[in-house]
Amino acid sequence: MPTWLVHGFRWPRPAIRIHTIVQNLDDVATEWLMAPQTTDALFENFKKLYPEMMTHLPALRFIEQYDPDDLVTKSQPYAYICDQVHEVQLGVDIDEVRGQGVANDAWAAMADLRDKVAAGEKVAWFVVVNGDVERWVPPVEETVVGSSNGSQTSPVSARSSVGKIAEEQEEEEDSDQTKRPSKGFKKWFGGKARRSKSSKDLRGETVFKSGALSPPLPNRPFTAVVTKSANGKAPMPATAT
Repeated sequence: MPTWLVHGFRWPRPAIRIHTIVQNLDDVATEWLMAPQTTDALFENFKKLYPEMMTHLPALRFIEQYDPDDLVTKSQPYAYICDQVHEVQLGVDIDEVRGQGVANDAWAAMADLRDKVAAGEKVAWFVVVNGDVERWVPPVEETVVGSSNGSQTSPVSARSSVGKIAEEQEEEEDSDQTKRPSKGFKKWFGGKARRSKSSKDLRGETVFKSGALSPPLPNRPFTAVVTKSANGKAPMPATAT
């Protein structure tokens, strides 16, 4: 993993976030300053804000420390702003690297820049270890899964297919429900029809039975005799002869 011997100062993460918000730097990833787009945006921003200082810091770099085995920490508490970065190889002589020194103008510019963005931090030499500079993650499209027919598709396409199938099934169900009544309505209408039919049959059976129970007609003619009442107003009931 890359290990660097750097000269500069620590830039606390809260100060990075505040600077990014105040300067409205939309292209800056505050949790990882080593991203190329972030580095370029910060470098241009510093040149705009502190042009005189930046003339003495042409090789200014933004360095992050990172432990790939730490799955809990989202980002380290600070990054490094450096004017010198030396990768440490096996058997490197630290005194020899430091002996090259830092130009007075560069050291003064670093101190002034420190006062602007990270007041209170120390300008010094640091050993920084980064387990994964790019923090590379496999793209989702490149991870394949097996399908039922033996072919391979990416999870993105697989999820899209599953979603498409589910949508088609929902559309078919909605269409079927629109074309035919629900079981509840069908049962209700069927029951109503059966009840109506039963009532009709019941009335027919009642008429038939009442006819069967009525007495037979007499064999002789039926003659009605009408008599008047004593007062001559209402007829008396008819009687059979």
